Amino acid sequence: MSLRHWTRGARLSYALRNPVGGFARIPDAPAIVLRDLWPGNAATGERLVRNRTEFDGVARALKPGQWDDAAWPVAYRRWLQGFTWLQDLRELGADSARVRARTLVGHWLRQPPMERALSDPAITGTRLAAWLGCYEFFAASADDRFHHNLMASFIMEARSIAALMPEAVSGWRALSALKGLLAVGVCLPDYPEFLSRYLRLIDDTLASQIHADGSHFSRSPEEQFQTVRELAEMLYILQMAKQPVPTALLDAANRAAPVLRAMRHADGGLALFNGSTERDPQLLDHVLGRASRMRVVAANMPESGFVRMTSGRALLLVDAGAPAPTDFSQSAHAGMLSFEFSSGRQRLVVNCGASQRPGWADVLRYPAAHSVLDMAGATPLRFEPDGTVANPPRVTRSHVTHDGAHWLDMTHDGYKRLGKGLYDRRLYLSKDGQSLRGEEKLRDAKQDASFCLRFHLHPDITVEPTPGGCLLHAEEESWQFLSDATISVEESVYLGRGEVENTRQIVLRLPSLATAGEPANPADPTEPSAEPQTGLQAGPQTGPKADNQTGHQTGPGSETRNGARIGPMGETAPGAAGHGTGEISALPAQPHGAEPAATPENATGPKPGPESTPAGTALPYTVQTDSVAGHTPPQGKQLDGQQGSLPLFPHAGAPSGMEAGSTPHQPPPLATAAYSHTAAADAPPVAKTESVQPSRRPTPPKAEPPAPRTIHWALTLVSP
Repeated sequence: MSLRHWTRGARLSYALRNPVGGFARIPDAPAIVLRDLWPGNAATGERLVRNRTEFDGVARALKPGQWDDAAWPVAYRRWLQGFTWLQDLRELGADSARVRARTLVGHWLRQPPMERALSDPAITGTRLAAWLGCYEFFAASADDRFHHNLMASFIMEARSIAALMPEAVSGWRALSALKGLLAVGVCLPDYPEFLSRYLRLIDDTLASQIHADGSHFSRSPEEQFQTVRELAEMLYILQMAKQPVPTALLDAANRAAPVLRAMRHADGGLALFNGSTERDPQLLDHVLGRASRMRVVAANMPESGFVRMTSGRALLLVDAGAPAPTDFSQSAHAGMLSFEFSSGRQRLVVNCGASQRPGWADVLRYPAAHSVLDMAGATPLRFEPDGTVANPPRVTRSHVTHDGAHWLDMTHDGYKRLGKGLYDRRLYLSKDGQSLRGEEKLRDAKQDASFCLRFHLHPDITVEPTPGGCLLHAEEESWQFLSDATISVEESVYLGRGEVENTRQIVLRLPSLATAGEPANPADPTEPSAEPQTGLQAGPQTGPKADNQTGHQTGPGSETRNGARIGPMGETAPGAAGHGTGEISALPAQPHGAEPAATPENATGPKPGPESTPAGTALPYTVQTDSVAGHTPPQGKQLDGQQGSLPLFPHAGAPSGMEAGSTPHQPPPLATAAYSHTAAADAPPVAKTESVQPSRRPTPPKAEPPAPRTIHWALTLVSP
């Protein structure tokens, strides 16, 4: 443990010494008038005038001089002590709001310095920046005594930040601390040590949390937003003070802003990964406009592992990366390989979001709250008591683009270490954006693994069950969902807009796992007796209830293939064909009878073996292959039992720019007529022989690995 840690208390005590001592003087007012950049909420300001607050849906009464309570959530304590609510009172604009703001600041100033909550420099920096940003609103017309106490507090609290940083806080909150130090440094030029301290710390602070591609170490769109906002405020403060902008700060803003743009849907809100909510699109536009003049969107985010695919009106955002490093994993969710899908400004498939409400914050971190595979009795991540992630899984991805279409192959071994198999997800987005297809596979399972696939739907989507699947109706278009698994439509919740909203989810189960007596939702994938159950259902806002809904199902022991319902013995169920009922003819057919060509000689990586299909002579395409924790991505394979099909994916190591004139690689099929989980019925029997080595003890026959458990699905536009 470092010496600075042991001397933390002494340094903080020295920082809070009387600023009047010595030859320094307390200025009468800030040398520069800063303006808070962000709009407030007048409704929140009106509640504050009435001594009331509402945070994350919980109403509380403000008591004079009470700034801390052990029963308060951490997020509420940060909000109250950070004084960012001064924006809300300023937005209200009435004289009563001005008086209320000055009164609340005066209550804080009357506390003795050693009794103030100054142990978190991020909160202190936020408070100092808020005071200076709203100074003209609440302090310009105050009396001299108020001015003297306020300016003395600027000096003492800025000293506390300088004394505690950089060890006290990390991540984007470290930028909040340095922002306050910078604001005081430029507004009080008689104390140059504050600006000097900021300039010494800013470069290392940025390098410790922002990747080369501009993404934040936390892999959270919410924390990406907070980071960009802090950078935008720093740039504004330096510009107002006419100070040179550090190169590292300007470069970080120009790299981080395009990544934030890439994590937005067409409706302007954020994607819901790793503790994020939609956020106000106008605020996002304002922050991005302040942070960088370049109006560009990051096309590739290899460091974070997020993949952004666009075709036509469709946007597919996929979490194809490993969880964040331990020090940045407090917001990490067990949503590896999950995705969100939107068409135009309408979100279709989403994750459930995040919340600080009691009972919701932890439960929303598990796979059941994401559009991904969910396994009963198991979770791919283990969360520590402090909220960080332990023993994260390895994740691989291979992204291929050709002629506007996208193929994405991903795996993670979070369940494999539990003996339940390697999760393999393959996605295909057509070049016109009107077809999204997937193949979900659980390979090499050593134990029985009961799993399902969840596709959470946005609350604005209406679901119409059909015999072959279901129709998803948006305001301007309708999409058809089909699968060769048993489909059920069940209740879900959405917390992307700050409230608990009722919505629906599509749940897929293998026919052998969907029985008449099974509940609609399996138990939440949490460790037994260690984590709460997470059947996601809208209910009382104090927390989620147990899942006990039933939904539209195709029937016990049946499955859906080619968009038609198939009975237990494979016969087509009556009424399962026809337009709007899941007929597969509405989807592009998988070609048959194509002769796969040999692997190009200039392809890198190992050549396809018995378990992979040779890549055909390919048209020029783009391949992005990533390997996490040294794990090599899997090679392209045929679907099990697929007859006469082209490779599902190109060879993972195939270079781009190969010779033209070939047939393009095909999307994952929705189980065509030639598809079969087993060998064809008319195939000749194969004689099996066993050879015994000449030894005293016969060699036991080698156990056959379990067959992969595979589900196919497709989401197709049927009415624009």
